[in-house]
Amino acid sequence: MAALEENIHWIIIAVIVLCVFLYAIVVIITILKRKMRVRDASREIALLKMDLLSKQAHLENLIEDSVQWSPRDLKDYDRTLEDQRIMKSKLDTGTVISDSKVKRLELGNETYELFETLEKIRKYEDKLYGEGVLDKGG
Repeated sequence: MAALEENIHWIIIAVIVLCVFLYAIVVIITILKRKMRVRDASREIALLKMDLLSKQAHLENLIEDSVQWSPRDLKDYDRTLEDQRIMKSKLDTGTVISDSKVKRLELGNETYELFETLEKIRKYEDKLYGEGVLDKGG
């Protein structure tokens, strides 16, 4: 009995540590369950979105199939498609041209900066070695 009274504080500390450990395990399990529920819910939402998109596409197909096109409407539609194709090719051509001009401008700017740096180096060399010394003999 005397040994029990002497070690009672160690027993209390062990019980407290055990309680903290069990509480930590419960908290970790709760967090993991929540993460799993969120993951499952996001998967279900993604599936519902895909289902909605497929139904929307099916509805659009049904709407397109239900429309009666007149010959005049078909000609207008064909002209519109042709105009779109032409505009797209013009846009692509313009993009290629503008890209090449931008590259040329960037190269010109870099060249100008390099020549400015070269001129600064020449001025610095002239200050160090005297004017024209390195131009003659190198």
